[in-house]
Amino acid sequence: MIGAVARHEYTVIGPKVSLVARMITAYPGLVSCDEVTYLRSMLPAYNFKKLPQKMMKNISNPGKMYEYLGHRRCIMFGKRHLARERNKNHPLLDREKELEAFQMAWQECLHQKKGQAVLYEGGKGCGKSQLLAEINFLAHKEQHRVLPLKLKETDFKQCFYAIQTLMAIFFEIDTCPAYYRQECLHKQLHGMVEETLHCLFNDLFFVKFPLSFEVSHMDDLTRQKKVKACFFQVLQEAVRETPLIFLIDEAQYMDTASWEFLETLLSTVPIIMVMTLTPTFTLCGCAQHFLQSSQAVLVPILKLAATSLLRMACWELGVVSIPQELQIYLLHRCFGNPLYCEVLCQDLLSKDILLFHDLQKVEENSKWENLSANAMKSTMYGIFPAGSEEDHELYICTVKDDVNLDTVLLPPLLKEIAVNQLDQLSPAEQLLVKCAAVIGHSFHIDLLQHLLPGWNKNKLLQVLRALVDIHVLCWINKSQELPADSIIVPSSIKIIEQIKEEKKKKSDADSPLSLQEELSLPQTEVLEFGVPLIREAAWELWPKAQQIALHLECAYFLQDLACRCGSCHGGDFVPFHRFAICSTKSCNGTSRFCSYKDTGSVLTQVITDKLQLPSPQDSFQFQTKSFRSQEAFTSEHCRTEEEFLDQVNRKLSQDSPEKDMLTTKPCHCEDILKLVLSPLTHHCLVIGETTCAFYYLLEAAAASLDLSDNYMAFLYLKKASSLLGQPSAFSFLKKHKVKICQFEEATFCCLRSEVCFNMGQITLAKKLARQALRLLKRNFPWTWFGVLFQTFLEKYWRSCSLSQPPNNPSENSKKKLAVLQQQVHCLSLLWQLYNLETTASSHRFACLATLMQKNSAEEFANEAQVVCTYVALSQFSQNTGDRDKWLHCEQMAIQKSSLCWFSREGLLATAQLMQALAYTKLCLGHLDFSIKLGFQAHEICRHLKKPALENLVLSVLFRSAFLKKKFDLCVHVLERQWVLISHGHDVLGLACFYSACLDLLLYGEGLLCRPFGECLHFIQHCEHSCILNSQSNVMLGVHSSLAMWFAQDSQWNLFEHHFSKARQLVKRTNASLFGSHGFVRFLECHVLMLQKMPDSVFMHTLPETCSQTLKYCKEFFSRCVTCPVYHQWVSELKASVMRYGKRESISSTNIIRPFDTCLARIWIEGEYLEENHSFGGHLGIQRFDRMADVKENKNEEEIQECTC
Repeated sequence: MIGAVARHEYTVIGPKVSLVARMITAYPGLVSCDEVTYLRSMLPAYNFKKLPQKMMKNISNPGKMYEYLGHRRCIMFGKRHLARERNKNHPLLDREKELEAFQMAWQECLHQKKGQAVLYEGGKGCGKSQLLAEINFLAHKEQHRVLPLKLKETDFKQCFYAIQTLMAIFFEIDTCPAYYRQECLHKQLHGMVEETLHCLFNDLFFVKFPLSFEVSHMDDLTRQKKVKACFFQVLQEAVRETPLIFLIDEAQYMDTASWEFLETLLSTVPIIMVMTLTPTFTLCGCAQHFLQSSQAVLVPILKLAATSLLRMACWELGVVSIPQELQIYLLHRCFGNPLYCEVLCQDLLSKDILLFHDLQKVEENSKWENLSANAMKSTMYGIFPAGSEEDHELYICTVKDDVNLDTVLLPPLLKEIAVNQLDQLSPAEQLLVKCAAVIGHSFHIDLLQHLLPGWNKNKLLQVLRALVDIHVLCWINKSQELPADSIIVPSSIKIIEQIKEEKKKKSDADSPLSLQEELSLPQTEVLEFGVPLIREAAWELWPKAQQIALHLECAYFLQDLACRCGSCHGGDFVPFHRFAICSTKSCNGTSRFCSYKDTGSVLTQVITDKLQLPSPQDSFQFQTKSFRSQEAFTSEHCRTEEEFLDQVNRKLSQDSPEKDMLTTKPCHCEDILKLVLSPLTHHCLVIGETTCAFYYLLEAAAASLDLSDNYMAFLYLKKASSLLGQPSAFSFLKKHKVKICQFEEATFCCLRSEVCFNMGQITLAKKLARQALRLLKRNFPWTWFGVLFQTFLEKYWRSCSLSQPPNNPSENSKKKLAVLQQQVHCLSLLWQLYNLETTASSHRFACLATLMQKNSAEEFANEAQVVCTYVALSQFSQNTGDRDKWLHCEQMAIQKSSLCWFSREGLLATAQLMQALAYTKLCLGHLDFSIKLGFQAHEICRHLKKPALENLVLSVLFRSAFLKKKFDLCVHVLERQWVLISHGHDVLGLACFYSACLDLLLYGEGLLCRPFGECLHFIQHCEHSCILNSQSNVMLGVHSSLAMWFAQDSQWNLFEHHFSKARQLVKRTNASLFGSHGFVRFLECHVLMLQKMPDSVFMHTLPETCSQTLKYCKEFFSRCVTCPVYHQWVSELKASVMRYGKRESISSTNIIRPFDTCLARIWIEGEYLEENHSFGGHLGIQRFDRMADVKENKNEEEIQECTC
């Protein structure tokens, strides 16, 4: 070191300094050292890597050079265990194909004595380590020797590290104490490797065998070859005793020398290698050559199926089912990744977001706030139980009411993963992803264009194409290609290019109706996120002010689209909703959303005004069309049934333009709910506009009910309830957090009533429907005296008021129409609720509700509404056994259906009328006619996308085909019905479906749609559901059919169980088709018990006498007057009972012959299910009634003779 002491400036000179300067130039970017430093460091050799020699200026012999890789102590020790251990309680899900690949390689290696390699490729968190843990368990179970190894990213830089560590595990020196390592290794090598070669392993395993003369004369390359040869020799000897399996996790971090060694080992030693790879990592040349070997198989690990992921979530949470909103939350964030699911479930538990309920203690509640658990119970069977034993307590979980899962932040681990993925994108791609994240999981490119006004369409499509290519985004329709030209003008708020017919009409191009027609084709330009977590992370990266500004801009864009689709002629989902809540004066001349201080980018815009509710000026064709006066409406030409059916046949013909309307304009309200209403509620909640959020939550709930999705409607209404706050025990203290009008409060009660009705909460549904009517100023009485007084008013005073023509359809009249529509809906719910009970008081309340509904519908003066009302009255009259009123209401519906075909609402009314006619023909016994009408009604329902009505039509069609003994048609109908109900949570629809399957099993001549075990499993799990407890008609048929099935196998204890339940239900049924069908099955059980059941099996049930059975037959004829299709069947049963007399007098020779294998019949003579029906075609109703009356009188005389 030289330099001036006074100036404190120093430097170094000499040969070492010159060597260092030349090394920096020769090996740039590396930490290098010479051989002297390498030897004096006293560090293990694996911390260094030998560098190639290079010429250096002014240095003749620089010597060996080494690269320092890092100071790592004992890195190959302690590696025996894998990253994850096998969970005994949670079996591996959806990995059958991956395990099958291992099993095949395993068998081939054992039989052909050839090495096999299976490489599993999958992203982070997809379950690779769990798969290796399962393979490790299977191998140990077969007494095979397994060498597991988990690599890390830094291991790639260490030459021969993977093999070095695997052999340390093989020699069992990885876990032994350091002082015992050499002795242990010596025992392992004894007899297989010469003593003179033991010193070759000194640097590899940190031992100190004496250096032999032979090894001292070897160069480095020779030593490496000799070490590999020793390893080959040792492994060859080992596999002769026990099969050997290498398990290498994260094999993409394996060094090149190890890949080369494994490739040679695979071709020489019959060993099994199982590895996992990450597809984003670039493999070295040796690894790629290894993958191309004929003995190596690359198996991609696919993401978990949705059902498997949800089942895994149930295991993590310790429940048998999770709510639908939590299912959506997990599916959108996990994309089938089990690691993400596990972390998210743990995060939910740590944040105390979930509530847990004991499944056995869930009972009917009288308050709306306590219905979450019951709502879960009605939908829980979409997910299989989490492998718990029967004696263990079963739990379900719900989300707390004040929690919005859309705004729950990601846990730090997952956010770090997602941010790293986001950082790999370009700045333009990041901005687009962040804007799309504000919109939601699914979004339309025109809304994205609206958030990026500085981008032209070409730039937007270019960035979208790049994101789709790397699978960050994907089209909802996989076959979709990017549009060639731009079709959006942001100021016009258009969504999709109009259909070809409307392109030619410029006058219609900017109409509000055309906007809805464009939205009706969202699959052309709708995308969704294809990578998990990236949307949530991108949304969290926005500053709060810009986040709110973007949500407000989205709400501004979507608010004009929040209505029915164009094929439904627009309008609110809650009819005339906007007219009922807004005043024309208050909305004219005001901005509905916001104004900005400048016109720059949306990222710099500042909020100055608040979001406002929709204006009545934004009405659509359905709401602005003129309504005909009462006089014009009642003066329509009254048509007969034949004329109505002839017109329907003409409309459904191939050349009819209305037929084209059905096929070219399908309903897209479901897409509007998903892409407009649901995101709009989220945007309003984020920006704090609770009044607007409440408005759109009601719209979303009404849309969900219209689409037969009761659970989603419950979720939207639960969010609306949380906005209003907890109700007060005293009505005068009630004060909502959100300012809403009386109409919205009534609509809120009406929608909740319908949801409760669908959930089987009958008492609460009645209470809410009455509350809604009170808010609508149409009180419903509580006492029988009030019923009499209200009936008098409805019959006389209100009929006089209806004779006056209504005023012009002004704004005030449209508000009145909104109120009338809700009144009709509430009254319809009330009569259906009271019709479930068979008491006299309930019958009086139901009759009053139908009368009030009819009057309100006629005051509404809408043809479709009046037709639907008369169809409902017809159904009620048939259920109560009022034959005259039943047929009269049906005829009135036909006469009022003159103009119903010319609107979608009218088409729905026509479909309901067609279903009612098919139902009537079935009840009267005209089976061929009923089948024909059922097919026509089904064709209309299929295009209208009304699953509830279509399911009802299919039920009638099945029953007609079943009684006609067309069992092949029955199977096809049930297959179509299964498609409708299998993906939803309609417990009642499933009960009707399985009831039909049981009928087919009993009488279908060997045909079946679902096995008996599946039917029985559903009934056992769902029979205590509140929904099925309120449906006595359906459950009577189910339990009676099960009793008949068990009687076939002489399982009389099970027969007794279901028969006793059926006997409890028979008094609660009515004259409906399901009630009459269940009654007939119950009578068949009586006949079976009288004629086949031994006396010794009566344990808890008293034996039925012949007279009791005949009394039930008499009760059937008196109750089911409006369902004569079953009268002959019951007459045959009655004759069979009378023929054999009392049970004690029946001899063994006269007992009815045993069941056929398919239970085709239970009586000796007179098959009822015949190809040629006994009614002989279309018999007149009067003729049949006279025959039934004569037969009834005759049967009564025979009963008297039998009982005497």
